[in-house]
Amino acid sequence: MKVGIVNAGNIGLRLGFAWIRLGHDVMLSKDTHPERLQKRVRQFAMEKGIGEDEIARFQYGSITDAAKFGDVVILSAYFPRLAHILKELQNDGITLSGKLVIDTMNPLNVDANFNHYHDLKYMERTSVTQDVQRAFPEAIVFKAFNSMPATLLEVQKWAPRRVPPIIFIGGNPSSIDTVRKLIKDTGFKPQFAGYDLNHSGLLERLGVLLHLVAENEYEGNFDVVFDVMEGKA
Repeated sequence: MKVGIVNAGNIGLRLGFAWIRLGHDVMLSKDTHPERLQKRVRQFAMEKGIGEDEIARFQYGSITDAAKFGDVVILSAYFPRLAHILKELQNDGITLSGKLVIDTMNPLNVDANFNHYHDLKYMERTSVTQDVQRAFPEAIVFKAFNSMPATLLEVQKWAPRRVPPIIFIGGNPSSIDTVRKLIKDTGFKPQFAGYDLNHSGLLERLGVLLHLVAENEYEGNFDVVFDVMEGKA
């Protein structure tokens, strides 16, 4: 399967490495400083003990290239850059018509002191997924991979029989199996929560809830919240 990752940051890289191992064709892109992306890929690979043969299989391009390349397009932008990225794709003539688009994003904004916070006012109005669908009405849009920190999107970090589900919402009956397979290919368990993107905000609010539990019950330790195997996270 051809997968284009628009903005391969912490989430996109982890998904990309999981899929490249299983034979998917993956193009990585970055909207800012794209020249640094290959270096970041190598650093990540070294940290994880990933070999040159896997690194060499990645393709690289602009965010527009990645959107054109993928039968499945992963939108994993830094939220404060989201509107700019969507506009840039539109200005380049991208419609994503008929493509499966998986939004992995949460509305995490940043204040003047560079502290991140959930944009609750935004979440009262809409969700990232709904904004993506409005920007690209001909795309088949899903929400997935947003409910845990990026650092935990590596199945190797989880204790046996503790691997959590990846809840996904959206799409249509003909696209569900493809997204389900992509989730399984990362090593996680797909759980479908329906087609209605009006419910995608519930997944974003789940992220808020889990942050609150981590901060107030476990002193900010997300590994405990998600029951990760001790010593592996």
